[in-house]
Amino acid sequence: MQCRICLDTDNPNDLISPCLCSGSSEYIHRECLNRWRSENADGRAFNYCNVCQFKYVIETVINDPKADKQRLLKYYLFVTRDLILITLLIQMHIIGGTFVLKALDKNSNNIKNLFAHSINEFVIYYLSAFVMLLAILGFLCLIIVCCAGGSNGCSSAGSGLFKNSGNNGNGIFSVVIIMILIFAFIGIFVGIFLSFMILKKIMKNHTEKLWLRQEAEIYVIQDFQGKKDELDNYRRNLSQHNLE
Repeated sequence: MQCRICLDTDNPNDLISPCLCSGSSEYIHRECLNRWRSENADGRAFNYCNVCQFKYVIETVINDPKADKQRLLKYYLFVTRDLILITLLIQMHIIGGTFVLKALDKNSNNIKNLFAHSINEFVIYYLSAFVMLLAILGFLCLIIVCCAGGSNGCSSAGSGLFKNSGNNGNGIFSVVIIMILIFAFIGIFVGIFLSFMILKKIMKNHTEKLWLRQEAEIYVIQDFQGKKDELDNYRRNLSQHNLE
């Protein structure tokens, strides 16, 4: 006997037979089944077998307050884990941008000269990379808004941007810095909005999963292992009831 989900054969005592499936699909670990019921996207698997479409016979058990506390702790741990992973991913991009800006500014020191000499070199380029990330967010947001409103604004928005800067390199650099700061200012609000939406999505995702997992442990599926006759009788009675 093996579980049809994890294919494990080492713990046959933990296997149950909850539906009309036979052969290699007959047995499943209760823990695997509960996990599948709680994480299935369409929600139908909570009450029905996804193979034979049999509606599970469900028994209600008494709720365990200790288990509820453990699930709440898992919820906070999962949310914290996801936030840490997202933060690390953002930091990787910022640190990568830090070394790119440092390499590009190696000869001219234009970026470095914008800061006080007492500030650490890594901090200078780290802050610059962070501002650039915000500027990219702001710039992408403006492009989306602009293109959503029509293409005329997109085609003419930058037509006169460098018109008065002439061939003055410092003038062009100053204009670029100003534009980056403007985009970065917009990017602050975009970043706050995205952070709120991501946090909301993470919390909703884990809330739904843990709630369904809790429900799966409260509403336990009956095991018909060695009771196929009883299962067939139940199915016939259910069919007759539906016909009536």
